[in-house]
Amino acid sequence: MEKTLVAEQMSAAQSNANANSNANVNANAEAKKNNDNKKQRRRMPSPREMVSHYEKQGMETQEASLKVIQDLQGALFKLVTDSRKTNSQNTTKGAPASTKLDTLHSRLLHIESKLDSKPSYPQALALGVASSGIWNAACQIWDSVRRAGS
Repeated sequence: MEKTLVAEQMSAAQSNANANSNANVNANAEAKKNNDNKKQRRRMPSPREMVSHYEKQGMETQEASLKVIQDLQGALFKLVTDSRKTNSQNTTKGAPASTKLDTLHSRLLHIESKLDSKPSYPQALALGVASSGIWNAACQIWDSVRRAGS
């Protein structure tokens, strides 16, 4: 009887531990979601807010404005260079976009030249008429040869 009580207490303790760990996992997941949402909701400060930030640090309005412009230009430069890096990594064979356009243009010229070398509808019709005439002439010659051989 004591063994069953001990076993029940141990199973109850394990179920409580599992419930606590599940609660901790859920709490951690919710906290992570909240942090992710805060990061996503974070907005860029307006230029006025940035100027007032630098003015609070003791700069004059003109100096603060120049500092804000410098910061924005730096952020823009980083954004452009990062996007160029990711674009060059995402392109096939690592070729720049101008090389891809040149390749595409050369392929289109090749296809166009093939289409130009094909006969047009009137040319195809003339070839059909000429080939039927040649076929009829060949059939007549064959009949003549067969009659002469008999």
